[in-house]
Amino acid sequence: MLHISPYRLFGCAVTALLIAGCSSVTAQGASSDAPITRELTFRSGPDTLPATFQPAAGRTGVRPAALIISGSGPTDRDGNDRQFPHLDTNRNFAKALAADRIASLRYDKLGSGLAGTENHPGGRGIDFDLFAQEALDAYRTMARQPGVDPHRLIVVGHSEGGLLALWLADRLRGTPEAPRAVVLAAPIGIRYLDLLSKQLTEQYRAAQAAGRLSAQQVASLLDELREAVSSIRKTGTLPADLSDPTLKTVFSPANIPFLRQADRLDPADLARGLGRAFPALVLRGLKDVQVSAGEVQHLMTGFRANRAAVQADIPDADHLFKVVSGTPNPSVDYPDATRPFAPQVAPRLRAFLSKAL
Repeated sequence: MLHISPYRLFGCAVTALLIAGCSSVTAQGASSDAPITRELTFRSGPDTLPATFQPAAGRTGVRPAALIISGSGPTDRDGNDRQFPHLDTNRNFAKALAADRIASLRYDKLGSGLAGTENHPGGRGIDFDLFAQEALDAYRTMARQPGVDPHRLIVVGHSEGGLLALWLADRLRGTPEAPRAVVLAAPIGIRYLDLLSKQLTEQYRAAQAAGRLSAQQVASLLDELREAVSSIRKTGTLPADLSDPTLKTVFSPANIPFLRQADRLDPADLARGLGRAFPALVLRGLKDVQVSAGEVQHLMTGFRANRAAVQADIPDADHLFKVVSGTPNPSVDYPDATRPFAPQVAPRLRAFLSKAL
C-alpha cells in the first residue's frame, strides 16, 4: 500500500474526526499579550460545542468581532491537534485581531478538542452540512456576546475553514446577519474532489520518481482515481471493482457523504456570488506546500469583478502562517514549536479591516 502523507490530504483527515474523544471543558489561561479569554459552549443540532471568546484589546464598548473557523481534520479551536499541539494557527489570528480591537470566537468543531462524537455512533450524520451548520451556529453565538457589534462581524477561515467561510457569507448574503467581510487564509481554492485528485496524483508521481511504483502501476491508479471521483459525483458510491487500498481509505463510506457535499461547492462560484463590492482578503504563504498558487488563482477568478477583494502573499510563511527560514518541509517544520507567526500577517489584516469595518 502506498503511504499517503496526512498533511497533504484534506480529505483523509475526515476519518480522524470519527475517533476523537470528549472530555469536560476547562478554563484556558490568558497569554500575557492578549486580553483574558472567556470559555463558553453553544448548541448545534444534538451537540454541545466548546468555544473561546477573545475580547478586543484596549477600549471598552461595542466592538467588531470575527468568527475563526479551523482547517480540516481534528483541528481544534486553537488550530492544534493531538499530533501537533502547538501550531496555534487560530490562536495567533485571534491575538492579531484582538490587538486591532477586534474580538473573536473560535470553537472546537465536532471530533476536535473537547467536542466528542458520542451523539454520532459509527460516524452517523458527520458530513459537510453538519460542519456548515456548526459554523452558522457559532457565528450567531458570537453575535450575541456582550460587547460585540452584531452589525460588524467578519469570518476568518483557515484552509478548509475558508470554504466554510465562503459558504457562510453566501448563506447569509442579503440578510441582516450577513458578515461585513471574509478573510480566507490558505483557503481551498478548487472543488474538493479535484483537490484530492491533484494531491493523490502528485504523490503517485513522486512514488514513481522514487522507484516505488512503476509507470504502469501509476497509470492504473490514476484510472481508478478518475473512476472513483466520477462515481462519487454521480451516485455517491464507489465503483465495485475498486482495488487500490489507498483510495478505499480516502473514499471510505464514512467519508463519502462529507466529500460529496463539500465537492458541490466551487470556491470561485461562491466568491462570485458575493458581489462586486464585498470585502475579501485572501492570504497565502509563499512557502505553503499544501495550497498552490494555481489553486488560489482559481479562487481569485471568482473575485475578478470584485473591487473590494484583495490577495496578499506572505513571504517565508507556510500553510500555518509560521515562518520557514529555508526550504519548506512540513514533516520537519510542523513539529518545531519555536517558529514564530509570520509578522506580515497582522499589518495585512489591519490594513484590510480598517477599510472593511
